[in-house]
Amino acid sequence: MDIVGISRSDQDAIFRTLAAILHLGNIEFSPGKDSDSSKIKDSTSNFHLQMTATLLMCDPDVLVSSLCTRSIHTNEGIIIKELDCAAAAANRDALAKTVYARLFDWLVENINKSIGQDVDSKAQIGVLDIYGFESFKHNSFEQFCINFANEKLQQHFNEHVFKMEQEEYKSEKINWSYIEFIDNQDMLDLIEKNLLELLHCWMRLVCFQNLLTQPLHQRCSETCLPILGLRRPSSQKQILPSLTMLGR
Repeated sequence: MDIVGISRSDQDAIFRTLAAILHLGNIEFSPGKDSDSSKIKDSTSNFHLQMTATLLMCDPDVLVSSLCTRSIHTNEGIIIKELDCAAAAANRDALAKTVYARLFDWLVENINKSIGQDVDSKAQIGVLDIYGFESFKHNSFEQFCINFANEKLQQHFNEHVFKMEQEEYKSEKINWSYIEFIDNQDMLDLIEKNLLELLHCWMRLVCFQNLLTQPLHQRCSETCLPILGLRRPSSQKQILPSLTMLGR
């Protein structure tokens, strides 16, 4: 970070923020006095809370309030609503992601300034690192969105590197060996053109997956696609694992 011009004080703030995020993720909750309320679970979680507040330079009581309650603004005034353990954990994760995202954006902005990027330039060269398709033991709708975005980026790459280039070679009658590649356009069409219907159909299967004898991805293929009036895509090996992530 010294090389890209980030000062020592800013570096300390970066490490302090990252440490706060790590401590924040270790805070756990237990049910409060009411069934729909929550509180800091134990002394270990309280330690991580205190460390988070210290590193973020905020009041620990305010941090607890922001995690375990939410404010509802009405015409009559502000109503404070208690949150249960699941909602408090979701608050904690949302705060950690927001702080990390803002830190990342700040770093990118300052690195761009230090390397002399012209903000008024009409063209620039960038490096894009794609994570690729990911499948974990426990997935969520967020992971589905991530994989869909990756597939869109992959298709953009295929379009410009394989399809357009080879069409140009063909039109110019250049002698070359055709490069085989997996075209995922049918998978993208399946999701983009039928998203609401697909999710509705698929979520019905998810609700009853414990009653199904077949794997969920097979039921998706046999039930959802015919209802949508679609054939099985040639790249179903790529799309079906992505779709079935929502049910894991």
